[in-house]
Amino acid sequence: MPILNLPILCLCFLGAQSLTKKGDVNAQLGNANANQLGYNPDDVPTETALKDFSGDWLFHVRTTSCHGDAFDNGANSYISRTFLPILSICSVGLLCLSWKEKREKEVYRLDEKNEKNEGRSEGLPDSQADESSNAESQGERSQRTSQEKSKRLFHVDFARICAVMCVIFEHSGGVSYTHRNVGFGLWWALPYLYVTSGMASMMSKSSIVGYVMRLLLVFTVGTLANLFADAVTHRDWSHDFGNTIFQMFFVVMLLIMAPLAEPLRQALRQRSRSDDGPNPLTSGEEGTAWSTGWTFAFMMLWGTISCAALAFFVRGFTGDSEIERTFQDEKVSRWIQFYAPVLRHTPIILVHVGGTLFLSLLATLVCHDDNTGVVGWILLAFSYLQMIVVPWDQDSFAHLVNLNIVGMVTFQWPLAGSAMIARLVNAYWPFLLMFLCLDSMPDMWGRCDVHSPYSTWERFRMFLGEFTLVVCFIAGAFTPSDPKKVTPWLNLWSLYAYCFHVMWYRLFGSPYGAIITFASIPLFYFLLMSDKSSKPDSGTDGA
Repeated sequence: MPILNLPILCLCFLGAQSLTKKGDVNAQLGNANANQLGYNPDDVPTETALKDFSGDWLFHVRTTSCHGDAFDNGANSYISRTFLPILSICSVGLLCLSWKEKREKEVYRLDEKNEKNEGRSEGLPDSQADESSNAESQGERSQRTSQEKSKRLFHVDFARICAVMCVIFEHSGGVSYTHRNVGFGLWWALPYLYVTSGMASMMSKSSIVGYVMRLLLVFTVGTLANLFADAVTHRDWSHDFGNTIFQMFFVVMLLIMAPLAEPLRQALRQRSRSDDGPNPLTSGEEGTAWSTGWTFAFMMLWGTISCAALAFFVRGFTGDSEIERTFQDEKVSRWIQFYAPVLRHTPIILVHVGGTLFLSLLATLVCHDDNTGVVGWILLAFSYLQMIVVPWDQDSFAHLVNLNIVGMVTFQWPLAGSAMIARLVNAYWPFLLMFLCLDSMPDMWGRCDVHSPYSTWERFRMFLGEFTLVVCFIAGAFTPSDPKKVTPWLNLWSLYAYCFHVMWYRLFGSPYGAIITFASIPLFYFLLMSDKSSKPDSGTDGA
């Protein structure tokens, strides 16, 4: 048999040789075409050379380096000032239409009523028929609820741990990983971190005071660790304290969002307290009217703020001159000077974040239980369409805060079609990987999630990849398992690593800072794996 295989191996070898020669010919032709443009593919391409290929809209890009200071359609263009009001009105209109009950549900309930009447005609008393039907439906709901609560959300655990690992890469010297979008990190690391934080706030059983106190403790520990490193390395932290806080500004965002999003959290929980999910506006249960009143008040507050900000935005108001004059005349830290341009777009920030809070609160008041799955889709469209059509430099901060809100809403109200999305992704994930590879733009360099690409087409591709991965994550399509029970102690390690990785990097530099951070993983294993109190089947903690 080995002798019979020799001719087959020879044929394979000859075929490979012919393909190699053909590839060499194609490479020579490509070199000839490139030489006409003054660019040799064997050399490292320059930005100017890459722009010569800008006519190839699929494999090459116009935005070879993301700066975010120039767009084909800026935030203050007439198109943007027309598009944003239309998007806001359409989002409100779609949510208002969600109060209608699905027609299929009405037919089902009509059939159920007819069956009940048939039971009564057979001699069953009305009260017994009603009690039997209610008991059966309540039993099904309680069983479904207990199953959901007992199921551990492993994808949330893995997302949090892996996102922190990516943050360590970025902050410990591996900036090229993000600047080249290695592993599609720009599309999932920070978005997953913000989405999981929104989910965690809904899972947390603590009051708002307890939740804030825990965040303050984490913030204090991480900031003091950075301050210790700054003091040892003699960095002038007193004039640049923003860089001392550094990665802990994520916790600052959570501290700010905790009270702002608390009315939404309570409204979502109020809706979940009723098994039948009655419309809060028409519910007569004790305590519901008070909660609904507060929900309505906060909805009107954010609606007013969003409308006022939208009016300023449509009129073309910017604070460029005032902000630039303020930070030129005053002595402020470099960190504040770097992020000060974000304040120029205060109106659109209020529309982006305040509008999302308004839409979410409105949904808790008007959306019918049969249609809660569409709310997350509307919120995602409201945020991502702004990123594509109405770009501005460093607009990702408002977008990520929106994803935090989306995480809250979709945790309580899963996206419509989540089960189908999860099944398709689990079955055809290789095709999803190929799509992401084609959608990615390897010629593009920089933090293109923070500084958006120049052209609308490239922004669409950039955020299409992120949108795809975010939807797959929210739908539970990336749900792994944990047979070795590593997530409980790795979750604690990720919290430690997030607080201390910048300190180690500033003390020991690259790559030793990252090595020290990752070297602590076995320590957490030996310290915590012996603790038998961890229950892998319990829900992931909201901390």
